[in-house]
Amino acid sequence: MALTTRRQFVQQAVLTATALYPRRFSAFLKDTAGGPSQNPASVDAASLRKLVSEISGHVITPEASEYESARLVFNRAFDRRPAVIVRCAGPSDVARTLDFAQTKKLPLAVLGGGHSRLGYGMCDGGVVIDLSGMKRVEVDPGKRVALAEAGALVRDLDEATQRHGLATTSGGCPTVGIAGLTLGGGEGRLMDKYGAACDNLLRAQVVTVDGRQLEASRESNPDLFWAIRGGGGNFGVVTTLEYQLHPVGEVVSGTLLYPSGRVPELLHAFLNFLTAAPDEMDAIAQLLPTLRGARLKIDLCYCGDPRTGNDLVRPLRALKPQDDSVKVMSYLEAQLAGGFLLTPVAHFQTNLFLRELGVPAIAAITTAINHAPAKCKAIIVPLRGAISRIGLSDSAFALRQPGYEIDITGLWSTPAEKAEAVQWVEATRNSLQPLANGVYVNQLGDTSAELVRSAYGPNYARLVEIKKKYDPSNVLRLNQNIKPA
Repeated sequence: MALTTRRQFVQQAVLTATALYPRRFSAFLKDTAGGPSQNPASVDAASLRKLVSEISGHVITPEASEYESARLVFNRAFDRRPAVIVRCAGPSDVARTLDFAQTKKLPLAVLGGGHSRLGYGMCDGGVVIDLSGMKRVEVDPGKRVALAEAGALVRDLDEATQRHGLATTSGGCPTVGIAGLTLGGGEGRLMDKYGAACDNLLRAQVVTVDGRQLEASRESNPDLFWAIRGGGGNFGVVTTLEYQLHPVGEVVSGTLLYPSGRVPELLHAFLNFLTAAPDEMDAIAQLLPTLRGARLKIDLCYCGDPRTGNDLVRPLRALKPQDDSVKVMSYLEAQLAGGFLLTPVAHFQTNLFLRELGVPAIAAITTAINHAPAKCKAIIVPLRGAISRIGLSDSAFALRQPGYEIDITGLWSTPAEKAEAVQWVEATRNSLQPLANGVYVNQLGDTSAELVRSAYGPNYARLVEIKKKYDPSNVLRLNQNIKPA
């Protein structure tokens, strides 16, 4: 596609964006355009010595040899330099670090897996609560529950539960942190059958900003339990999570990659396939630009009887994919192979939720992907089955109607690629905005008051009240922030 045609696509979307969101447009580009971040603020030596003496974990300062690696996050677009990183060993360390940051009036970030699209696991000149050393996962196969520390990654949870032929909904990338995933909702390969990750959360241990260690469950602090199932890290620092597990053994999983130039036809076929698919079938479509035109790739995972799964895939195979890796494998193998971004890379990603993927939406997506730079993609995540049968007010997670979450992603390795990728992502979002009915908070690489409200819809007002109760001063604000006022 000629560069001028791509420019026309971006320019048209810019005009729409300027009218609808004048302050948001290109905010990501501006916020990350300045190169390396500022030098970290200094903390007096006496205060640091006192902090070190009061915690069981490890304090990392800019002078430490591990500082440079400790401050890295998955999205390499962000290069932040905190004054102190506290690698916590348990809830008491978290409480002490919360007090330290507030006493010193320093910004506070919370790091789990480090996959925040906006790099929120780190901050400039502030304090980081680093949970990455807290990874223990204990499984009770008789009760079918798992108790996991908040620093555990998806692969840690999957490996522990799969030893017993069990699993729960977790992310599609093995290095994503389970805490951030679950607190924001938690999409995954089992969500059509068993609901989102937050729907499988039975209880959690939470350290509030005033240092209290609370249990959040249906019986204990139910308002907090409601809020952390979708409301993100706005209300406290979660240190352990207990999940409901389900029997999951062999699955039918893999990808089907189709020739270029067939996107509208294949998307319509994909929608027809979903209409007849049972809850056991999870299917995601990726749209990829190539020099010969856009291509469609379908990622599948069927968690029922493998023979039935293979039969269900036949209509997609009849569409003559060029590459077909779909086969019977363990659920763990499917999880370890998955993920759309498996290695740290600079990127910008945002998303929209569409209740329907009709002709206008397919046309807009096709046009966008035909104008995409080489390192960009769009991902269509159907929300159907169990995740859409839970009441909107049952938890803070608000994407409960059947529909499609559209993730729009651009990667880069040079400044020129960055400008082009960010502009394309924003242009694609803006072209779909008139058809949208919300956003998925975990996949937002930008933020604004409008976006946060859009993520929570009618649940937003209740979340504000719970925020006032548990974090009235908005200490935990480096997130998709729900302001207490």
